[in-house]
Amino acid sequence: MIKQILAITSIVLFSSAIFAAEITPYGAFNYKMSHDENSSGVAYNKLEDNGSKLGLDFSEPSVEGSSIGAFAKLELGLDTDATTDSLTNRLSYVGLSYDTSKFAVGRQAHPFTSNVGGKTNIFNVYGSNADQSYADRSSQSLSFSTTQSGLTLDTLAIVDGSSSNTDAFDEFEGTISATLFGSDISVGYADDVNSDISYWGAGATTIVGPVTIGTSYTIKDAATDITGVEVTLGASIFTVGYQDLESTGVYYTAGVSKEIVSSLTVYGEGQMSDLDSGTDTQSWSLGAKYSF
Repeated sequence: MIKQILAITSIVLFSSAIFAAEITPYGAFNYKMSHDENSSGVAYNKLEDNGSKLGLDFSEPSVEGSSIGAFAKLELGLDTDATTDSLTNRLSYVGLSYDTSKFAVGRQAHPFTSNVGGKTNIFNVYGSNADQSYADRSSQSLSFSTTQSGLTLDTLAIVDGSSSNTDAFDEFEGTISATLFGSDISVGYADDVNSDISYWGAGATTIVGPVTIGTSYTIKDAATDITGVEVTLGASIFTVGYQDLESTGVYYTAGVSKEIVSSLTVYGEGQMSDLDSGTDTQSWSLGAKYSF
């Protein structure tokens, strides 16, 4: 792991000496202790990494007299428990920007997942059990986004060379986002061409006094349609959530998080799962996250 980090650092330092790009490092060290029940109702305790990561944002401002700029991102997942292969590729892409529009290629985040399901993805460990989506991140993707007249269009397509698909794209999706009546609203569609499965959804974030309300409604349109409904409430250090996944179960989530210093947050979360299979489970976790 040390050799990998040193190699990345050397590349960054070399690149910054040659180009005028702005480079912003960021990351998080996230660790938790969990007490989870498995599908048989048997509880177990475990200390483990909870999504630590290291990243670099690159941006090249447009030259004088031009509106064209360049950007890139390298984000690695860091498994602090691993002794080998502790770094994995989360995001790595390069792109061009023009005014309020961006085009990028590489391994990227899915806008349907981020913009629709992201409205209720507020917990550190649990939650988001009912969000229907294709994936969080995918390689071999190209994206285009633009903002016009208060509307933001985000699109992504995957071209992975699948031998089973002769269409232009193996998967494509898009979302439209806007602020309406004080709410941040997104609607979206995703089509998994290879599997002949599509996804529809809408999500919103609304602030009412001290309470932030997140909602999402998603549909997985396959041989048998599956709907998912999620609602979350956040106020001060407290969060609660409700998720209902058709033909699977209902989930109740609650959490508390507190910033101890500007970079360190401690959190505790619990979840009760009322499953249609008849085996209900309960889980809780305690953790800490240092972000920079």
